[in-house]
Amino acid sequence: MRRLSILSCLSILISSHVIATTFHITVVTAMDAEQINRGKSFAGIQTKIERPVHRAIDLALSESSTSFRAFNIDPELQRIDLNTEKPIAQQLRSIHPNAFVILDLPKTVFIEAAKLLSEAGRVVINTRHPDTDLRDSLCLPMLYHTIPSQRMYFDALGQFLIYRNWRKVLIVHGPTDEDRDRVRVLEQSLKKFGADISDIREFTLSHHPDDRDKNKPEFLTGGASYDVVAVVDSVRDFGRYIPYSTRRARPVVGDVGLVPVTWHRTLERYGAPQLNERYQIFDGEDLFPASESMSDSEFSAWSAIKLITNSLPIADLTSDVLDPRQILKDPDAQVDLYKGTRGSIRRWNHQLRQPILLTTGDAVIAVAPMPKFLHPKHYTDTLGFDEKESPCRLN
Repeated sequence: MRRLSILSCLSILISSHVIATTFHITVVTAMDAEQINRGKSFAGIQTKIERPVHRAIDLALSESSTSFRAFNIDPELQRIDLNTEKPIAQQLRSIHPNAFVILDLPKTVFIEAAKLLSEAGRVVINTRHPDTDLRDSLCLPMLYHTIPSQRMYFDALGQFLIYRNWRKVLIVHGPTDEDRDRVRVLEQSLKKFGADISDIREFTLSHHPDDRDKNKPEFLTGGASYDVVAVVDSVRDFGRYIPYSTRRARPVVGDVGLVPVTWHRTLERYGAPQLNERYQIFDGEDLFPASESMSDSEFSAWSAIKLITNSLPIADLTSDVLDPRQILKDPDAQVDLYKGTRGSIRRWNHQLRQPILLTTGDAVIAVAPMPKFLHPKHYTDTLGFDEKESPCRLN
């Protein structure tokens, strides 16, 4: 009887809402600001998939067509490719006041655009940058993050190491400022869960004989006791030579070896294989092989759209324009992430909470949070800054 009552009320709500409600979505890219070798190592070798998020967004909208019809929603997608040599504010003026704005931009351009849009009251979605400073210090009231933070990725890794009792960690990192910043985040995660850092060492791309202690993995990983080597190599260049080359026969984790990601083509449960297949065959003129899946940025863009469309039952549909702000502020807004639990927004820093996959190239080895890492309110909040730890307070 209760189910019939709910269905009856839903039917009355839908039938009473005759005028279509428009859902404005805007995707902003800046192709001219992208590096020519985006996604490639210093040697020019492709080391990771880097593509714009358009295909993932189109897939999410297609998957949501039934919900759009049921709730009489009319989606309107706007694509803007910024010219970074011209004033950005002027190029963003065409965005609807109630638009759901997904930014797929390099970090410096992203920050400028996010500030402008947030000040104008637009909802802004970060689908690309895991940087902790975008959550902690930037902390914009209209900025939401559907890609996990760097702290979430490394917390997942730290939990796995403790779960496997690999407590002594040798950290090897690259020579860039980004690598050094990420090492600090990794240190925090490892200490949080009780791991011991044996040493922190920096590799170099120099081939000078005097630098062999830094440019040869066998020497770089010698003279220390450790259970595992954690590699921080943002451009995936030198780090790919670390596995099978360490002085001690030890597993390698981090940016190579066992890698924390938000999505992977080999996840075998929760309907993930079906989602991967839909992504691969979605564009009949551009079919992807089974070896291709959504990158973390693409999955985050897909998640952003689905967060809204999965939450339409709580939306205010009395207006002719859907207001994503009303949905995102509702604690009942959730999205099915095909990872065993629903994702929802953390109130304090607008981060989408979600599990993290620990993967090799060919398999998902574990899904974090790991067993026994408990949280009093939401079990995925053991990944990333909890409310009391977060410098950002948006409640």
